[in-house]
Amino acid sequence: MNQNLYPPPKERQANDLRHLVVQAAERNPEKDYLVYKRNGTLESVAFEGFRERMFALGEAFFEIGVAGGTVAVLGETSPEWILTYLAAVNSSSVIVPLDKELARDEICNFINKVGCKCVVFSKDYGKYFENREAFGTVEYFVEFGAVPKEFAPSAERVQKGQVAFLDLLALGREKIAGGSVRFAENPIDLEKTCAILFTSGTTGTSKGVMLCQRNLVAGVNASHNMTEFCEDDTIVSVLPIHHTYEMTCGILTPILIGATVAVNDSLKYVVRNFQTFRPTGLVLVPLFVSTIYKKIWETAKKSHRDKLLKGLIGISGALRKVKIDPRKVLFKSVNEAFGGRLVRIICGGAPMPAELVKEFDNFGIALCQGYGITECAPLISVCPEHANRAGSVGLPVPGVEVRIDKEEGEEYGEILVKGPNVMQGYFEDEEATRAVFRDGWFCTGDYGYQDEDGYLYITGRKKNVIVLNNGKNVFPEEIEEYLEKIDLICECAVVGRTNPENDTVAVTALIYPDFAKAAEKGLGDDLNLIGETIKKEIGVLNRSLPSFKQIRGIELRRTEFDKTTTKKIKRYKIQESK
Repeated sequence: MNQNLYPPPKERQANDLRHLVVQAAERNPEKDYLVYKRNGTLESVAFEGFRERMFALGEAFFEIGVAGGTVAVLGETSPEWILTYLAAVNSSSVIVPLDKELARDEICNFINKVGCKCVVFSKDYGKYFENREAFGTVEYFVEFGAVPKEFAPSAERVQKGQVAFLDLLALGREKIAGGSVRFAENPIDLEKTCAILFTSGTTGTSKGVMLCQRNLVAGVNASHNMTEFCEDDTIVSVLPIHHTYEMTCGILTPILIGATVAVNDSLKYVVRNFQTFRPTGLVLVPLFVSTIYKKIWETAKKSHRDKLLKGLIGISGALRKVKIDPRKVLFKSVNEAFGGRLVRIICGGAPMPAELVKEFDNFGIALCQGYGITECAPLISVCPEHANRAGSVGLPVPGVEVRIDKEEGEEYGEILVKGPNVMQGYFEDEEATRAVFRDGWFCTGDYGYQDEDGYLYITGRKKNVIVLNNGKNVFPEEIEEYLEKIDLICECAVVGRTNPENDTVAVTALIYPDFAKAAEKGLGDDLNLIGETIKKEIGVLNRSLPSFKQIRGIELRRTEFDKTTTKKIKRYKIQESK
């Protein structure tokens, strides 16, 4: 491991998640922490205002008997969602962040499984809780957007059943004004479970990952240490907030840094919101990065400026070789698509094409890849901006050990992790917990390798590996990376198909075509014509691949693949499809 490649250690660190908020408020009380749209109007909450609300909500949790219990939160990214999360974990409660894309029955099952005492939700999800009897242990149903009952004393307003979020804040403030310090002085147990996160389920089974404050604080401190974000940054929150990657890296880390988080209110209006908030940094998954990159070139092509753009990239490259960097000037129009101030993007959550790192660097935007998993809160490794390596997911973050468990003579092996970020286990599932630990190491289920400097590379998921009849292993993710370069392919997944006649396994590409591109090429929506064109391009690709990795079968589809909210294809839904 080359320690010289790590960024200098940052002095600022969080001790616990209450300390995280308190120290941010002490440093920059009047600075905006959150900026968001509400009813068409821009609003904001400063660090001190956020701290005051967190303390009020936490005090209310003590008053109504929720502190120390389990609290579920459901809804879009908002100050109320984040306040609920932090007030819960700092009042000795367990927070259960729920995926708002889940069906009502799934949400009900998760809430009942963990025995929630309180559910906090945004107005759009009120219909999920109309039948309260379905939620056996829930005493309080707290709605973000509900109007508080006016003129009544707060103690009378807050009764079991439906409660307005603002009523809880009023109750907490009343108790604090009366001298109560139950939340402020509540002992923080770093080793106690404080969050249960149900995995996104790309394999078809959701498990409840149990994390403690030690795990989450380790993730926040590591995220801060390995990136170049600072107090002057504005980061737009785009990803689903229930996911650990977004919560740890996109919401909590900016509190430690002292940066401003602007909330994207809809995926439909991402580009418009970039213009409004003018981010300097983004935390994204590869699908967003690839989509943005394609739109840059599509826009250039439509305005007949694509050849000019390619020429400018060449000129810029030549000038940079002689220590002249003209990118801010030459590619100003490209950066304007992000609001004109974008400096860096941190990308994680799924494999990313290596060439995108170079392509964004051409435009003057640092694109650094990281790697994590919910069970590791989630951060395991990050590429340092000053020592970025295309294709790598970076160096293990400080305090975390990584080991490659491989057979003698094998190039790749399973990635094992040990450190303060590793989960406590799966909720009420000792068998599943034992299955992912080996001699004190957490088994990620991902395959990869490390280079001589310690940089980590992911080759694929252990469960996804295609084992051919000759014993060769094919990682679908590697082949998919090649396929995604074919412009007629919008989405793809590679699987092994078994021929029942001779019991042989064939590498097969399942493809959702880009029908808009097909129309531009005069192919219409005729799957036969589209398929023949794609087949020819795959034939060219096959000639560059070893024989055992070559694609032997192609299956086209008219609908997109089912995906998780973090845009990963649900592989369990395609493995057996025909």
